[in-house]
Amino acid sequence: MSVTGRKFLTSINWPVVSSVLSKHTEITGSLAAFRKGYEEAERQLTQLKEADRAIDFDHYRRILKNNDIVDKLEKVALAQKIVKVDLADQLKTISVFEAKAIASAELYVKETAANLADLNETVANIETARPVTQLTVEDVVKAKPDVVQYTEEMVKQGKFTVDGYDERFPSLSL
Repeated sequence: MSVTGRKFLTSINWPVVSSVLSKHTEITGSLAAFRKGYEEAERQLTQLKEADRAIDFDHYRRILKNNDIVDKLEKVALAQKIVKVDLADQLKTISVFEAKAIASAELYVKETAANLADLNETVANIETARPVTQLTVEDVVKAKPDVVQYTEEMVKQGKFTVDGYDERFPSLSL
């Protein structure tokens, strides 16, 4: 990975990202799996870089009686070349993951924008609403026409209290 990529990945505040995306378990799980895979690959790379790769063939010549085998092994070891691995499949996998992450993020942005618009509309309604003390019966009937029918039914049945009212609003009279 490039130096810029490493700096970027180490600069991410993972707990904050996880907490912000906590409602989106698919995104959080994918990011956690990506982070775990990256850290494991980084750890293995560090171990391989620090590993001693030199073989002391003279030591084996002194120990073993058959030096021809040691010579053959030395030739084979010296003939080994570092092979470049084709990373196209891994890059495709990363691209697919990136595309899914971007799509999920865009969906999250749309949902958040819609929620924000609803909240702004609610705030505007609250700010422009008349106080309850200024409401008239006509205003209530206009807003909820079924209130008249419900009230008429209660009067016909001889009910003059609303169920649950006393439990919710206890009487303060002595």
